[in-house]
Formats: sequence, structure tokens, C-alpha cells
Amino acid sequence: MTFTEQLLLHIDEANKKFGLFSAGERVLVGFSGGADSLALLDALHGLLGENVYAFHVNHMLRGTEADGDELFCRNFCEQRGISFCSKRIDVAALSRELHGGGAIEETARDARYAALAEESRRVGAKKIALAHTASDNAETVLFNLARGTALAGLRGIPPKRAHADAEIIRPIILCTREEIEGYCRENGMEYRTDATNADVHYTRNFIRHKIIPLMKEINPALCARISATSEALRADEDFISGEAKRFMAESCGEKHGEVAAEKLMALHKSVRRRVLRAMYARAGSEQLEEKHFADVEKLLASGKEGARIILPGKIAAVLKNGALYFAPEANFAEESRKAEFFMRVPRGACDFDGIFATVLYRKGEESTELGNVIAEFSENAVFKARVEIPESTAEVLRVRNRENRDTYVFGGMTRTIKKLLTGSTETAKKKRPVFCDRLGIFWFPAFRLRDDVYAAEEKTYILHYFEYEN
Repeated sequence: MTFTEQLLLHIDEANKKFGLFSAGERVLVGFSGGADSLALLDALHGLLGENVYAFHVNHMLRGTEADGDELFCRNFCEQRGISFCSKRIDVAALSRELHGGGAIEETARDARYAALAEESRRVGAKKIALAHTASDNAETVLFNLARGTALAGLRGIPPKRAHADAEIIRPIILCTREEIEGYCRENGMEYRTDATNADVHYTRNFIRHKIIPLMKEINPALCARISATSEALRADEDFISGEAKRFMAESCGEKHGEVAAEKLMALHKSVRRRVLRAMYARAGSEQLEEKHFADVEKLLASGKEGARIILPGKIAAVLKNGALYFAPEANFAEESRKAEFFMRVPRGACDFDGIFATVLYRKGEESTELGNVIAEFSENAVFKARVEIPESTAEVLRVRNRENRDTYVFGGMTRTIKKLLTGSTETAKKKRPVFCDRLGIFWFPAFRLRDDVYAAEEKTYILHYFEYEN
């Protein structure tokens, strides 16, 4: 069988298996000028004739080489009577505007896909054909596996997916790169080669040129086998995701998209995490990692009314009335502000909004000395401290909530309070306050006094501090 026959057979197989396109349907082909997109465009033009449109994006990143790619694509289409259009996008400038000059590849990809959607609307094409192959799919699966992934990452490149008001299709997803290059040779077609594709400093190129050849020594049909595995895993993912969607349709409340914690914990872990991901996306963000799922599940298991944790994207997971829901962190800004305080510490017993209690004594006065043992002051007392402070400091003693950038000096070093709290309880992280004088923070409970206070000769006041779990 010739390479041409193989490629056309693979396209027909993919079309029947995945329902990619039909005769008489307009298809826009993303055309870079490389071997893959050249073979795809030529084969689809042979199958669909004038219903095929070619579109090239010049990212303006490789100077004259990129301009040469654009001219090559234009000339190829003119020689074969294929409708052609190109668009230039200054990706470097766009990257500076959006990401401060970083994320070049991400910026180029997003701009390219947006341009493809725009062009598909212009020509009235509901299908956008891209030239990903079985070799690309194998590289993607191995890349995801090396980084660490769940089932979703092992599904590889989908043969089709929705994009804007069109659908992206991949007709040569069952073809290997060797078959593509063989097709081009058989049909006497030259193609453009991006020099960066040979640079093995890029992870994908390293996989392509170093890893896959070694694995093919074990199984020459590696790419085909990975494609078959990806297809099977996509079927598994479709089933599990379907179960998650069914559960959400039956169990999610309308107000917040909340779900009873008990019902969530009763789900199989695979289904539960897809439900959590969907709820999280509904609140305004998309990506959750293993550690985030574990944090949410710990929150569910705690059963603590009103408890919440903050996830990436500034999304809060909240447990309320026995149900879990996700909402933007900003929704709780007013609630957080109400908990803030900055007040003078009076002498005697004090209770600041149930967060902690203090007792301030002048040295020599009658006091309840508690030693180094947690007092039977309360069954849920979890922390106790006794410090002596100068009278001059005590006269202006104030207390307030901790702030993220708080620091103070003790032991000859400037300490970041956030770092001091590493490994501490959630109560300590959220509620433990700082004590201040005219110069700023002089004490953070559980650690030493600020150096100048610690070294002061006058020590006429004693401060007792208690912290509670509540």
C-alpha cells in the first residue's frame, strides 16, 4: 500500500469513527506550510474540492523565515486553486501587553485559535481542520505522563472538540509523521521546516527525538498503540464525566450550585472530583490540582459549619448548612472586614470578639500565676503565654489582626510572621493577633519579644495570653 493510500485510508477511518466532516461541508484548514498541514490540506482538497479553505497565521516571531512560510503557503494554494487567507499577529507585542513579555507560546496559541474562529465565521465554515497526528498524540500523552496527570491527560489530543461557534476536527489524527512525510514525497510536495523543531532543549522535541525512538525499539507501532489507548481512555472519561453530570443535575441546588456534603463524600472518588471540578469552574475558575482536591475533601470531612478555604483563582470553597459550594473570595470581603480590629488593650481580663483573652498586671500586684502549664481556664484553651514588658510599652499597648506582610525583629533577624506560622494550626493562621506599641509590632504570641523590648531593663508589667479553638 502506498503512503497516499495509507493516509486516505486513515482519514476515512477517523471520519467514520469520530464523525469529523461530510461531503459538501465547508472546512477551514489551519495551514502552516509544514509537512502535516500540507498533507492535510492537499488530501482534503482532493476529497472536498472547493469547500476547503486554507488559513495561515504569521506570528511574526521568526523574521524573514516566518514571512517565507506565509509566501510559501500562498503560492501553494494559488497553484492548486485553493481559497487562501493569511493574518499577521505581532505575538511578541501581544505577549508584552498581556503577560509582560512572558508566555510567548501560550499567547501565540490563543491568538491563533481566536484568528481561526474569526476566519471560520467569515467563510461560513463550521469545521476547522488541524493537522495533529498520531505522533503528536503520543508526544502529548508522554509529556503529560512525565509531568504527572490524571485520566484526562492520558486521553491525548481529542479528534474533535467545540471551539467558539465551530468545531475543531483532526482528520489525520490516526496517521504517523512517517506516513505524512511519505505522502509528501510520493506526491512531489516540498514543505517548510521550522528549525526550532530540532532543538531538544524544548521538552516536546526531546520526547520526539530522544524518547520515542527508544520506545519504538520496544514496539515499532508505539504511536498507533498509544492512539488506541487514548481512545479507550476517552471512552472511560466520557462515562465517568457522564455520571458526574447526572449527579449534578439531580443534586446541585440552584442558589449557589451547592451540594450536600454527605452526598459528595458518598460518591466514588473519580466521580466526586469531576463534580468538584465542575462546581469550581461554575464559580469562575478551571484548574484544580491533586492537593486542592485533597483540601476540599478535608473540608467536607470536617463538617465544620461556615468553614471555608481559598483556592487558586481566588475562589472559596465554603461549607454551610451541611452543603458545599464555591464562590469568588470577593463575596466574603465584607465578612472579613467585620472580623478586623485594632484596639487598645486595657488592664484586666479582655475578650476580643472571642478570638483571644488577655490579662495585664503590674508587677507585684496580685495575679494568677499559671506557670508553664496550660491552665484550666477553659477546656479548649490551646495556647498560653506569659511575658514581661516595659511599663513604657504597656501604656500604649494595642492589638490588631495579623496582616500578610507583617514582620518584626527578634533574635537579631527580621522575621516574617507568615513564615513563622508555617506548620501552625488553622486557628493560629487565621486568628492569632499581633501586639503593637508606638514603634509597631513588639510581640507575636508563641515567639520572642522584639529585640529592643526584650532587652529593656524596666519590666514592670506582666501579660498573660490565652488562645482558644473556636
